[in-house]
Amino acid sequence: MSSENKPTAAVPELSYRQQHKKSFKRILRWIWGIFILGFVSVFSLFAYLSTQLPSFDQLENPQLRLASEVYSSDGELLGKYYIENRTLVTYDSIAPAVVNALVSTEDARFYSHSGIDPEALARVLVKTIVFQQRNAGGGSTISQQLAKLLVGRPDTRGMGSVERLWTILQVKLKEWLTAVKLERSYTKKEIITNYLNEFDFLYNAHGIRSAAETYFRKKPSELTVPEAAMLVRMLKNPALFNYRRDMKKALKGREVVLKNMQMAGHITEADYHKYRKEKINKGSFQVLNHNEGQATYFREYLREYVKEVLSRPENLKPNGEAYDVYRDGLKIYTTIDSRAQRNAEQAVWDHLSEHQEKLFKHWKDWNMIDPPIGYSKYNPWTYKTHKNTEAEIQLRLRALDRLIWNSERYQAVREDYLKTAAKYELRDIDISRLQTLERANKKRSKKEQAEAVLAGWEKDGYATKKQVELYRDLLKSGKWETIKGEYQELLKYMQTPVEMRIFAYQKNGEHWGPGTKDTLMSPLDSIRYHRMFLQTGSVSIEPQTGHVKAWVGGIDHHYFKLDHVSMGGLYVHPNKQRPGQTYTKAGRQVGSSMKPFLYALNIDLRGYSPCYEVEDVKITIEKGYGDFGLIKNWTPKNANGKYSGQRLTLTQALRQSLNSVSAQLMKDLGSTERFRSFLHEAGIDTAKVPASPTICLGTPDLTPLEMAAAYCIFANKGIYNEPVFVERIEDRHGNLIYNSADQITQQVLSESSAYVMSQMLKSVQAGAPGFQGIKSTYGGKTGTTNFQADGWFMGITPNLVVGTWVGCDDRFIRFRSLRYGQGGSMARPIFQNVLRYLEADEAFGLDTEAKFPEPERIDREMNCLKYAQFGRGDTFDEEGEDMTNQDEIYNQDYDDLEAAAAPKKQPKKKPQQPPSNEEGSR
Repeated sequence: MSSENKPTAAVPELSYRQQHKKSFKRILRWIWGIFILGFVSVFSLFAYLSTQLPSFDQLENPQLRLASEVYSSDGELLGKYYIENRTLVTYDSIAPAVVNALVSTEDARFYSHSGIDPEALARVLVKTIVFQQRNAGGGSTISQQLAKLLVGRPDTRGMGSVERLWTILQVKLKEWLTAVKLERSYTKKEIITNYLNEFDFLYNAHGIRSAAETYFRKKPSELTVPEAAMLVRMLKNPALFNYRRDMKKALKGREVVLKNMQMAGHITEADYHKYRKEKINKGSFQVLNHNEGQATYFREYLREYVKEVLSRPENLKPNGEAYDVYRDGLKIYTTIDSRAQRNAEQAVWDHLSEHQEKLFKHWKDWNMIDPPIGYSKYNPWTYKTHKNTEAEIQLRLRALDRLIWNSERYQAVREDYLKTAAKYELRDIDISRLQTLERANKKRSKKEQAEAVLAGWEKDGYATKKQVELYRDLLKSGKWETIKGEYQELLKYMQTPVEMRIFAYQKNGEHWGPGTKDTLMSPLDSIRYHRMFLQTGSVSIEPQTGHVKAWVGGIDHHYFKLDHVSMGGLYVHPNKQRPGQTYTKAGRQVGSSMKPFLYALNIDLRGYSPCYEVEDVKITIEKGYGDFGLIKNWTPKNANGKYSGQRLTLTQALRQSLNSVSAQLMKDLGSTERFRSFLHEAGIDTAKVPASPTICLGTPDLTPLEMAAAYCIFANKGIYNEPVFVERIEDRHGNLIYNSADQITQQVLSESSAYVMSQMLKSVQAGAPGFQGIKSTYGGKTGTTNFQADGWFMGITPNLVVGTWVGCDDRFIRFRSLRYGQGGSMARPIFQNVLRYLEADEAFGLDTEAKFPEPERIDREMNCLKYAQFGRGDTFDEEGEDMTNQDEIYNQDYDDLEAAAAPKKQPKKKPQQPPSNEEGSR
């Protein structure tokens, strides 16, 4: 039988129940499989996301960019250093209205949930998914909003829909997990505090502290209910509900918060209606930056000083890293007194605003376009006297060129104009050199023609061989004409008036202050205009401690960045200077303000009294005399070129500032080293004091800070205290990082000698104009350098020493008349204003009864009136100032300047010869 015919076995059919049971088991296995897979997937996802959450350490110590704060000695916040303007505050320093507004608006069940509010979440899901409402509101709790700030939101632009959905899902899960973690790590108060500290309120206002300062000029504890409501609404969208951008929306947003506060029972209905009508003072808004506030120049100096201090090995973090002044939230407690600072700034503005008008009148052609050299005596860049060479004037014009080249407007359009110059990679200095070569070709002398000039440049290393070849090729090929035309077009643009904002003094009530003025002015005129302003460096120091109480480095930090107290450099006492580090060698000539140190040294060494006799006669330090190392005789002249031949007291000689007497005192020392060593002990860096007898006339370039610190010895029993700017620096937790315990203190003068000098300086200023009404005991010395380029006044009182320099950044921009250019006119009024304002400021409490410290035993005769021959000629004489005048037009006072400029026949006068730095420095 074939297999085909074999009967098949019957297959029993499954019953319906059995089939259903089998299907159920299969489905059940699938369900369990999906469940387990889903559980494992969710667990894995959460496990994966958990590894990317902030750690507990990060939650406890979030890596915020915290601003470092600078405080005055009387507790005022002077300013901050920051990348983000954020300062942490505690819960107790936040106004309750802020907390109530926040909770009632953002998270009504904040105190009852554990990070996630299921009810709010369900409400959002139903309204969004079921009812498709776009304005369903958010379900995020305050904890979730803080988590969002900590976790951060990635940029989803450019992502596909699936990738974007997956990214958002991950982020939301991270936020939920972080929110739960926050609730376990923090109390409710800490969560609120951290959230308000972290939020960015725009305009560089990071955190509630900065927001309160920026929008309302208040501390967070001082915020009112309407102000708190305004800031809380900004948490929703700081750009949308910002009153600076849209007042109407901001008021509507504030109203929503106030209504929520009413519904939550934090305010009454009457309060709600009252607060919603309250106006916002837009004038309270202020963007905080480094150009605003008090002591701006000091804070810029302090920034570099603190960086240097924090780089020292003993001040590093435990892990060996240096503290970051921009991120680590340091507290820097300075010696500056906000009241002294405020009065010092006002003293500067009130005097210089008036004195500045005289300088503009003096140089009435300051903005003349391209005046020929020597054409105008009223243009500081081109004026010429019998002493000026054309090379000196070319240096002035070259300095002006550099200012033009470095200006923002010039740099912004340079490439658009100088296309051919760019092709040959010419710098601005190259174009200037080509102009020089063109002028040389027009000279009659062959020695001055271009080829001769090029050969000289290459020989002297002024230009490389490659540069010389390029200049020669451009001149020969005619390309220079194209470049010159482009450059002239660029200069034409720089000479075309445009709308701009410039610095200008503004009067506010009885006082003057810095301000701005909208005007039509060419960019070139703007550069020259701002260069014409008198600047100052004025510093006030408490002599008993060395604490710097006020620091005015200029007239307005927004427009003029250079700090003139330190002259742009970092001061470190000579004994503390570290190898490999460079410190400022800058300064300005101090003139006769140096002379009291020479007098003091001689008085100390020889026991002189103020009544010691000296003669006003010609003094010569001969070649080979002593250890001066002179290679030729040195005979300084008095400022007026005359010698009276009279016998005078040291006090009278100092009052008249006689160079002859200073030369005699220097000659008596036998060398410069004793004097230089004395200056070193008084804190002056003698690397800036040459070993030349001319230093007795004030030829060294020093800073107001050095000079004021050294003058303190006269008011402090001969003791020098190194100037102190910072009392201590603390980290964000209050731990001490640095204090001023390493201050150098040393006896420089005997107590008797210091007292003699204080009385002499007091007598020198007796009867000087401008001191009327001042009650304090005071003394001081002026200083005026050649051509009135620098005006100094070093003023002392028993409790405050004020050193002041006044001048322009360019030394050739100065008063040509001694009447307004001497230290007594330029700098002394600032000292007088400081005293007058501090005496009127009851909050500062200047002791007007204080006297210079008197030793128990005075072993020298102090009353020169006992000697009849010394009773004559001891009244204040303005002629005691330097008389470094140049020619007849410079000798005239302002009242005569206009008449001198008029085309009238003037009688010819023999021009006076200006003294050299060695002969007439004051």
